[in-house]
Amino acid sequence: MFRIKVNTQLLPMKMCFFLLFATFGPTIGFLPTIARQLGYSITTYGVTMMFMSVVSTILVPLSGVIVDKFRIKKTLFLVVIFGTGVVSICFLFVPKAPVDAAMTELKCDAETTTMTVFNENNNNNNNFQTTSNVTYYTVANHTSGDELITCKLKCQYTELCGAGYAIINNPNNQSDLSDLWTRTINENQNKYDQIDLTLKPKDVEQTEQIANSYVFQVMSVQINGTQILSPTCRCHLKTFCHIANCSNDKIMEVATVTTYRGNVLNLYQFWIFFGLVATYWACITISSTLINPICLDALGDRSAEDFGKQKCWGSIGWGGFSIFIGWLVDVFSFNKKDKDYSPVFYSSILITALNFAVVNRIKVVETNKSEGRWKNICGLFTKHYMISFCIWSIFNTLFHTIVTHFLFWYMEDLVSANDDHSQRAWLKTLQGLAQGIQCFGGEIPFFFWSGWIIRKMGYGNCMALVLAAMAVRMYLYTVIWNPAWIIAIELLNGVSYALGYSVKMSYAKMLSPPDTLNTVIGFIGFFDCVGESIGSLLGGYLFDTYGGVWSFRFFSYMSVAMCFLSIVTNYFGLTRESITSKDIAESTNTDLKITNNNTDKKM
Repeated sequence: MFRIKVNTQLLPMKMCFFLLFATFGPTIGFLPTIARQLGYSITTYGVTMMFMSVVSTILVPLSGVIVDKFRIKKTLFLVVIFGTGVVSICFLFVPKAPVDAAMTELKCDAETTTMTVFNENNNNNNNFQTTSNVTYYTVANHTSGDELITCKLKCQYTELCGAGYAIINNPNNQSDLSDLWTRTINENQNKYDQIDLTLKPKDVEQTEQIANSYVFQVMSVQINGTQILSPTCRCHLKTFCHIANCSNDKIMEVATVTTYRGNVLNLYQFWIFFGLVATYWACITISSTLINPICLDALGDRSAEDFGKQKCWGSIGWGGFSIFIGWLVDVFSFNKKDKDYSPVFYSSILITALNFAVVNRIKVVETNKSEGRWKNICGLFTKHYMISFCIWSIFNTLFHTIVTHFLFWYMEDLVSANDDHSQRAWLKTLQGLAQGIQCFGGEIPFFFWSGWIIRKMGYGNCMALVLAAMAVRMYLYTVIWNPAWIIAIELLNGVSYALGYSVKMSYAKMLSPPDTLNTVIGFIGFFDCVGESIGSLLGGYLFDTYGGVWSFRFFSYMSVAMCFLSIVTNYFGLTRESITSKDIAESTNTDLKITNNNTDKKM
């Protein structure tokens, strides 16, 4: 029989990793699509996350300094975990941005009447079948038989034909829309500045698409109870309207703007969303920063080899709950226009309560006071190997940020391009599976074996391998057409993220002078935040301007360049593989000298 040995002292630590990242996984993973559904563009989201990185830039080193100075590591950890649960409750009540209907042009001439919808949604053109230079949309595909479609418009007040136009009250000319329109304006100009129209298009035809415009043939018009069949205008009519309602879902989809294009800084809805994201990001930043040194202190001298084995439980929580919550979102959203993300936040509240109880059982090793701490840290960050390590950390985080913030957005664009209703219905489950494969197929094996890999390859070679894997990963995103293939690509997350994270933590532990681990990890987190800021801002701009394919390839080529530089750096010995006895002696002598000086002062 097999005997499984479990270190009961580290069991609460494993549970804490599991529960903490089970909370983070669904929320962080689905946050881009939540922002999209609330009505914000990818540029707005990218800028928002750039400011979140600024928050992290301040809080990461600050939290490390605070816990080293005041020795309140456990207290601060409990406070931010509690804050995560409170913010999750508030997320349930975030309002949407006010999105207006698309601008619609009603145009009538001597031959026909048309309705043109100008749509800013780039993905809506996938609702039509394109042949040569003309795109056709057939109502029969979405209605039964010859059923007509009724649309209700709100139109602006419009003058016709200029001065001198004589209104001819000719009831026999039933097809002349301009006469009826002019009479209606004259009769109601003191009461109304808008006119309600009812349109009944039978065949809907879109001419060659220019600036996302869709032209529909109008079969009849009804104004204030008066109906005109096959309307024409002997005096040119042109006005702008909004579609208030339409019996055909496809036309409503074309006529609906899903992204707010105004200045979001003027929206109170945006500031509510921004404030909650900032608070949540502050909580997860501090908790993620503190749990690493807590774990490294608990492991002691075996931190390089065993840290990944503890961290892999975070991957189990992240991946497992991402799959489960993604499936729940799709189930709760069945037959709904928008996705229902409430399972994300309800689960976060429950898991946070459990984690709060678990953290109380963890024995936290508080930092001993050291008078020479700041001098040792300043000396460390002037070393060439520490400078090259910080640069590597910036770019490694930058590339990981691109995947974290924009991969799900890219997957939704692929689904829209394929116009696959089954994929759209279970998209959150697919995205959850992608995160699950990231963790179970990629992170967990590499977290578990990271210590062995680092010993065999060395820190420098591992850093280069991480960047190479990220380059391959992002390039593969651009050569697929079915988002389901992303599940296989995410196996590379083990090398590109898990191995890199283990290298970062164990390398920091190796380089840290005595009693400075929290502060050193905090300052390394500062450089991570710099990379995250650049990635969020640059990624949001590039994805919005050039699209996902070009952007992922750009960052893939950039990762190749940084991999080459990492190899060169390692070749010339600018990385450190171990701390020699001479380094330890110098550090010890510095501490003894400072201690003796203080003793002399007291005497």
